[in-house]
Amino acid sequence: MFATFLPQLVAAEEASKEASHISPWWYGGFALFVLVVMLLVTVILGKGRPHA
Repeated sequence: MFATFLPQLVAAEEASKEASHISPWWYGGFALFVLVVMLLVTVILGKGRPHA
């Protein structure tokens, strides 16, 4: 089981070291942007009311 996850963990750790110069505020801003877009899509497609 660990043989499957270990290469993925190593790759994620290397990617995090390469992206360490990016401010955490960018990650939070991107997450907020995605949340707002998903909310808008939900409201627009659902026309603001729950489906029965």
